[in-house]
Amino acid sequence: MTSKKGLLKRTTSLSGAILLIVLLAVLMPAAARCQDAATKAYNQAYGFILDEKWSDAQKALGEFIKQYPKSKMVDAAEYWQCYTRDKLGEDQESVFQCYDNFIKSHPKSKWKDDAKSNLVRIAYDLAKKGKPEYKEKIQGMGEEEDEDVKLAALNALSNMGSDEAYAAIIDLFDRMPGEGLRSKIVYVLGNIESPKVETKLEEIATKDRSIRVRKDAVYALANRGGSDGLAAMEQIVRSNNDREVRKAALYALGNMDVKEVIPFLGEVGRTEPDVELAKAAAYSLGNTDGEQASGELKHIFKEAKAVEVRKAAMYALGNRGDAAAVAALKEAALGDQDPDIRKAAAYALGNIGDQDVVEALKEIVGTSRDPETKKAALFSLGNTGKEAAKAFLITTATTDPVDDIAKTAIYALGNLSGGDDPDLMLEIARKSPSLEVRKQAVYQIGNASGPASVKALGSIVREEQDSELRITAIYALGNSGSDDAVPTLAEVAKTGGEKKLRSAAVSALGQIGTDKARAALMEILGYKSKE
Repeated sequence: MTSKKGLLKRTTSLSGAILLIVLLAVLMPAAARCQDAATKAYNQAYGFILDEKWSDAQKALGEFIKQYPKSKMVDAAEYWQCYTRDKLGEDQESVFQCYDNFIKSHPKSKWKDDAKSNLVRIAYDLAKKGKPEYKEKIQGMGEEEDEDVKLAALNALSNMGSDEAYAAIIDLFDRMPGEGLRSKIVYVLGNIESPKVETKLEEIATKDRSIRVRKDAVYALANRGGSDGLAAMEQIVRSNNDREVRKAALYALGNMDVKEVIPFLGEVGRTEPDVELAKAAAYSLGNTDGEQASGELKHIFKEAKAVEVRKAAMYALGNRGDAAAVAALKEAALGDQDPDIRKAAAYALGNIGDQDVVEALKEIVGTSRDPETKKAALFSLGNTGKEAAKAFLITTATTDPVDDIAKTAIYALGNLSGGDDPDLMLEIARKSPSLEVRKQAVYQIGNASGPASVKALGSIVREEQDSELRITAIYALGNSGSDDAVPTLAEVAKTGGEKKLRSAAVSALGQIGTDKARAALMEILGYKSKE
């Protein structure tokens, strides 16, 4: 076999580049084989860990570290060595030292955080067994390590046992200055089954210096459920706590899914002088199930003094979508004394979208004497997506004597069809007796894109008698930017009769600006293309 030294002697006459290629060809396979062997050995050891064969894993890991000390997987192997020693029940002080040595030897290892979490767990366990010096050894970790490490340690502590976990976590909470980690500690605390937790969370929710932490304590209390949590939420709402914390308690009540919260939320919505809190109570009621909640929202709508609170109750009713909500909103749209409430009720109905709502909205359009409420009802019909709404909107657009109402029906039809139904708008442009309404239909055609839109506009330009409507269609063709519009515009520019029509067609061709449009303009000027 040729030695590497001999190979070097034979290649001294070769260029440096060729020499490098030859060396790589000889040496790289050997390195690859070494790497493959190391990977195979590590995977074998890791397989024992997955199978929970701790003794076999520990032996295999030791052999791997001895045979491949420069492998990139050595840090992982050393971490799992500590882990297997822990699982085998070795002396905890010895395991603690193993993790501590690992952290110092591999400060950039991806296993560092797991090692620190286990280190914290073992330290608190040793402290519980009468060795407080271990707790002192990790006291400094809280201030200098990142939050993910601390949270991992907290989760490990929460599995140690209720009383011990509670004491350790509260100790860490009281020492932490930053609200980020303290909020996470509150979350962990909420998952511990200990009677002391309720009291501590209530204390945090009412007295902590951070609004964010107080709010998180509120949510943690609510997630625990039970009568104690309900009472705590109600007490926080009635307290002098910060508004944001009280709002958090109101929203948490709505998510507790218990009927007992409904009367309380209704009372807050009706009587709370703080408008933001009263609105929060209404929205929270909207998240609860059952007719009782709809009834409380109706009471808020009728009895609350602030218009904004009444609107909140209406929108919450609209999001519920039951029969009681439809009836209450229709009644408000047709009979309330406040015009803003009438309009808001009509808009809220549009969020429901079933057939009963279509009938209610049609009735509002037909009987209301308030133009703004009628227009709100038309827009809501456009949001329902129902065929019955479409037919009614077409009739309104083509027959209503008030131009503003008819044009609103056109806008609503645009929402209903996604703004892309030029044939429908062409029908309205031909049927409506009002020029302003017909022009609005042409604008809608122009807002649509594609050949169908250009075709519809072209038919208006060629077939309609009214000059204003034809000019509207001409400018819409210009805005389309489509070569399909050029023949129609060129024809009008050359033979359109009225000067204003021909001028508009020339301007529209200039607006399109394509080669085909420029050729048409040159032809109008008397120059023919050489092609």
